Amino acid sequence: MKKDFDIVILGAGLVGMFLALKLAKESINVCLIDKQKKTLSNAPKDNRTTAVSQGSSRMLKTIGLWKNLQSFAQPINKIVVTEGLSGSKINFDSRIANQGPMGFIIENQLLRKAFINRIENSKRITFLDRTEITNSLSNCSSHLNLVANGKSISCNLLVGADGRYSKTRFHANIKYHYQEYGQNAYVFCITHKKPHNAVALERFFPDGPLALLPMKTLKGNKSSVVWTVDGNREKSMKNFDDEFKKKFKVCYQNFFGSLINISKPSVYPLNIFSCYDYFRNRVVLIGDACQAIHPIAGQGFNLGLRDAFFLSQSLKNAKNLGLDYGSQIVLKKYSQKRTLDKAIFIQSTHRLNNFFSNNSKIIKKLRETGLKIFNKSLFLKKQSMLFAMGLKSFEI
Repeated sequence: MKKDFDIVILGAGLVGMFLALKLAKESINVCLIDKQKKTLSNAPKDNRTTAVSQGSSRMLKTIGLWKNLQSFAQPINKIVVTEGLSGSKINFDSRIANQGPMGFIIENQLLRKAFINRIENSKRITFLDRTEITNSLSNCSSHLNLVANGKSISCNLLVGADGRYSKTRFHANIKYHYQEYGQNAYVFCITHKKPHNAVALERFFPDGPLALLPMKTLKGNKSSVVWTVDGNREKSMKNFDDEFKKKFKVCYQNFFGSLINISKPSVYPLNIFSCYDYFRNRVVLIGDACQAIHPIAGQGFNLGLRDAFFLSQSLKNAKNLGLDYGSQIVLKKYSQKRTLDKAIFIQSTHRLNNFFSNNSKIIKKLRETGLKIFNKSLFLKKQSMLFAMGLKSFEI
């Protein structure tokens, strides 16, 4: 059986689903393919959260989804950044930028459920779950042929949104930079005695950063934790109940009061993927398939969402002008819009992690001095906040 679509999106993560909904709103037929089952009824509990920037929340408004998410989105009104446990810090307050909360923290399961519910009600989206591309891509002059679970599918453009270990990137033979950080990220939740009052904390240690992100609960005393630990040191923390909790408590220092509970962590090895090109032969990559960055600033999802947003704009313009979605002129235009934004975030997160992971006494002194100077400048804080909130334009 042969199915024809304008666009096929491979990967039904948050970024892929956003693109599908955005294109459907422009009356473009989309096929969304994912190897996982789309329902969440039998899915294991996901303790992870997603940091949604102010700019991303505005993009979600364009597909009418933000109104469904606001009720369980925890605003971030303040962020405290410190050099380890020293007194050197930067205080970011949302009132400086005057754009509303700097961002929001939403539980992954709730976020994904809202997306799936909207997709299931769309007449423009065909969702093929438990489906995989089983052969290499066959590129014709006017369309792309692929085989998924024995079915032949043709499309004008294939969008790879299938994560940092993207098979689409492999089949399209798109070259990329890759580097292991030698760090592991522990993701878990804590319940603490005092309310977080919409405050997030980022502490930088030589082993890696510790981030506490406020979560929405009735008492406001629960936070999501992303703790980056040196890979070599991690090997010594075999006993979670003893070593892990002991080391975490030292870094936490009762910032939100004494700990009531610590959930069991999920562990993720950290690395960076960064593609040299964003498209090739009717295939374009977005999100982690194109660039997977360090979680140091919680910007991976937001960077990927901007990929999807600007790609949808380019494809909308192509439709209005009667252009081929997979043509060089359309994809080059998209690529130009994304080059600077991607480069800045990839390099800034990469270098920020290296800078704060350096244990040199000279570098440590420079960090402490820099934080003090930065904290006194409202201009620097406002510009960096707008940058992190996704409210600065980087189009070229």
